[in-house]
Amino acid sequence: MNKIITIISIIATFVILSCSNPNNTQEKTEKPLTTIQETDSSTRIEVYAFHGTNQCETCKNMKAHTKATLEKYFAEELKSGKIVFQIIDVDDPQNEKIAEKFQATGTALMLNEIKNGEEKIIDLSDMAFEKANEKELFVEDFKYRIAELIKN
Repeated sequence: MNKIITIISIIATFVILSCSNPNNTQEKTEKPLTTIQETDSSTRIEVYAFHGTNQCETCKNMKAHTKATLEKYFAEELKSGKIVFQIIDVDDPQNEKIAEKFQATGTALMLNEIKNGEEKIIDLSDMAFEKANEKELFVEDFKYRIAELIKN
């Protein structure tokens, strides 16, 4: 049992260190699919994929799967502004306020459900890290969560 705990600890340490490895390549901050704006609807879902300047493959996969899922299954909602999506570099000083609002200091996947002016922040970071390297599982889970928010 102690060997299993040791192996899990080593893997967790590797994942954490690889996400902050300064030797990883840098990505440019990407433009949002839709700009955040008020819509006619009283409900809006903001999707934020936060990252640091240096990213591991898991972090990159999380962002890519999030974007692909929204584009494939929620294109109409993106177009109408019911769902908005942004990729945000937490290391960019211009993003300090939004990163602070969501308490994002590195890679994170956050939803902000705005219903009748009330905000509800939903942290999907654990799910995103757990499934980021298994695209089908990530897409299935993320799609379900977004669909449930839209339905309600």
